[in-house]
Amino acid sequence: MQVLYALIPLLGGWLVYGLIASLFLKRASSRDYLLLISSGLIGGLIGGSIGEGMDIPQNLWWMRELLKIGVTIVAMYTIQIIRLQVYNFKNKT
Repeated sequence: MQVLYALIPLLGGWLVYGLIASLFLKRASSRDYLLLISSGLIGGLIGGSIGEGMDIPQNLWWMRELLKIGVTIVAMYTIQIIRLQVYNFKNKT
């Protein structure tokens, strides 16, 4: 049960990152939770590791968050392109 309680805030954080990123993309729906969570996961992991590698000071915490949001937007855009290509490939055959 402790694992479940630890997983809920993580999913919520990834969902928030994905929701903010969906505001910047035209075809992103705020109802597509798999897209929101997966892009938030990718953005949080990659953006967080880049922020740690850049050694951003603690008083500039917002810069690390902007980096995570930017990576989340790119991840969401990439996932949408991949989905569209797979959908078009399946409908051609």
